Amino acid sequence: MGRLDGKVIIITGASGGLGKQTAIRFAEEGAKLAICARTEEKLEVTKELCEKAGAEVEAVVADVCDFDSIKAFVDKTVERFGTVDVLVNNASTISPPMDFIDQDTYDLDEAIQSGLYGTWHMMQLCFPYLKEKGGSIINFGSMGGVLGMEGFASYAAEKEAIRGLSRVVAREWGQYGIRVNCVCPNVVTDRVEEGLEFSPPAMKEFLVSSMSDNAMKRMGYAYAEFTPAMVFLASDDSLWITGQTLPVDGGAMIHA
Repeated sequence: MGRLDGKVIIITGASGGLGKQTAIRFAEEGAKLAICARTEEKLEVTKELCEKAGAEVEAVVADVCDFDSIKAFVDKTVERFGTVDVLVNNASTISPPMDFIDQDTYDLDEAIQSGLYGTWHMMQLCFPYLKEKGGSIINFGSMGGVLGMEGFASYAAEKEAIRGLSRVVAREWGQYGIRVNCVCPNVVTDRVEEGLEFSPPAMKEFLVSSMSDNAMKRMGYAYAEFTPAMVFLASDDSLWITGQTLPVDGGAMIHA
């Protein structure tokens, strides 16, 4: 514990899933948190859990598809904490799997607006603060894009675009001490008191069917098995790592 002491960390899409579990882990590691999501009630739950873990938390209802709302979110973060040390671009919309021929540009636009544009804008908004003394940006790719998982054409297109963008920005911003990396989770779920929580619920059947589609032959747990990789990339332990893709996938890549 304490690997993120004093770091000001922004996390988008923190009302559930990987964003929520990452926020909790970061709080336990000593971070000061600025979190956003579209759903106020769920966001408040995350805030309370992080505060219980000892963190100072700024929670703002914001939609990454809306530039004005995320600009206000970044402004509020800096107003309260003075800077930004780490940016985690987690927020992204994912639709239930369907054949490419059945997807239309609505599905593609929704994925690109939330994932690619949201990531693009958040990086640009945080750049003035990150470049002051260096920092870390953690973007989200997906094994769905890396492996070309059937049924996820729009999602894979968006996530692979984010990986390409991350590599370019890693080269351009390395001179400022800013690291830009991608994590690629595979099938990861939360462990909560009432059992397994699937997010989004409509994907439960797909997630269950994918449990064995990796070397470990099971689903991963977000808090216990995914968030430690996030701590590594956010901490000074990864100072010499940038422009990389880190699969946190239970061996899905080697199993493909």
